[in-house]
Amino acid sequence: MAEQSRNEPAAEQLLHIEVRREPAAIVVFADGEVDVLTVGRLRAAVDEALIDAAGRPVVVDLTEVTFLGSHGLAALTEAAAKAERGHEPLRVVVDQTRAVIRPLQITGLDEVIALYYSVDEALPQ
Repeated sequence: MAEQSRNEPAAEQLLHIEVRREPAAIVVFADGEVDVLTVGRLRAAVDEALIDAAGRPVVVDLTEVTFLGSHGLAALTEAAAKAERGHEPLRVVVDQTRAVIRPLQITGLDEVIALYYSVDEALPQ
């Protein structure tokens, strides 16, 4: 593992993850930057949520993400494939923030991953 520079913030400062287990779904909230330094934290939280889902959908809320890099896109693609194998699509919440929606559109992932514009909308009715 590379040594962290004294001027660089820790990964925990760059990306905050919170997981909320609800009766209808497991919601993973991400706040900050999803890049090569932080993607492991997002991947671990989503993987754990998928394991614990027990038939409930997993909702990943990216509305507070300020940067979504290629590593984050790859993690979402992997998570969507795992969710599909579990017969429940991954539900990703975005807003109109270009930092998140634009990379999803450019890569075509907006056609593959179920996108919603609020957590309430993403929760099963």
